[in-house]
Amino acid sequence: MTFLSRFSIGVATATAVAVALATPTALAPSAPPSASSSTVQPAAQARAAGATTVRVGSYNIHKDAKPLPWTAKRRNRVASQVLRSGFDVVGLQEANGNTNFPSLYRKVKHRFASTARCAKIKGTAVRDARSRILYDRTRFSGSRAISGRIRLDRSYSVSADYGCYQLLTEKATGARFLVASAHLVNGPGVAKDRKRYRQTRNLIADTLAVRRAHGASWPIVWAGDYNSSASRKYTFDAPRRAMRQAAGARDAFAVARTRKFGSYNSANQLRRRPWRTHHHVDHVYVSPGIGVRQFRVIVRLKGKLYRTPFASDHNPVRATLRIPY
Repeated sequence: MTFLSRFSIGVATATAVAVALATPTALAPSAPPSASSSTVQPAAQARAAGATTVRVGSYNIHKDAKPLPWTAKRRNRVASQVLRSGFDVVGLQEANGNTNFPSLYRKVKHRFASTARCAKIKGTAVRDARSRILYDRTRFSGSRAISGRIRLDRSYSVSADYGCYQLLTEKATGARFLVASAHLVNGPGVAKDRKRYRQTRNLIADTLAVRRAHGASWPIVWAGDYNSSASRKYTFDAPRRAMRQAAGARDAFAVARTRKFGSYNSANQLRRRPWRTHHHVDHVYVSPGIGVRQFRVIVRLKGKLYRTPFASDHNPVRATLRIPY
């Protein structure tokens, strides 16, 4: 069984994944590097260590269901939101390859590429991971070899409990970093909080295993709908605790130098009058060494109310990061 299939179905432990990835077959390129990659990388190595600014977002676009069916009009609203939100990279959730994602991608692919392998998983009942990563195709290249799915819940195969990851390389500098997009289980209560904690630990373990297996120290950005916050609705903020304990990672909202529209919740709940408590369920977590200049909740307002019709029941979030290389 190849690494990708083993990794996609999530039956291997993080250690086993790392061993599988480290085999000569997994690490050796199947073809000589392209001319563009061979010219970018030596130039980057010749420079002193630096940092590059990348605007990374997360956006739950809402599945094809009531009260927001995936019509042509809503597809256009979501595409417009993605294009005008200033993303260099964005993790999408509820982006189902069997319903809404293909038609959305046709509207944005002139600007964004998406090579994360998140579609049907061979040998399983999982039809789609429902998470995607889009990145500016003029600025970044995405590795097809270092791209795939992460099973967030090891106990059963539900497509919503998968995430995806992608290694990106900035063409101008050679800067490399991993990006993950994840959608955790929803709902209040200690049982759900504990499940979100386990899911986040699995997300971290598998992304760290990918990096370790390639002998790399790439910075990592974990974007997604974590369905958790510091609100009293939750017994504890499980993803944030897991990120801190397992990866020393920080919530971009918490450490940003500046915030824009930070009091507008990322979950708009389709309410015209904004819910404003600072408790976001959509997050961008960053590994140590990544700086956070700004965190922004992207809202469309008409006076004190949200503009309608809504594109999704979530507002996109965007973090302006300084990623070292």
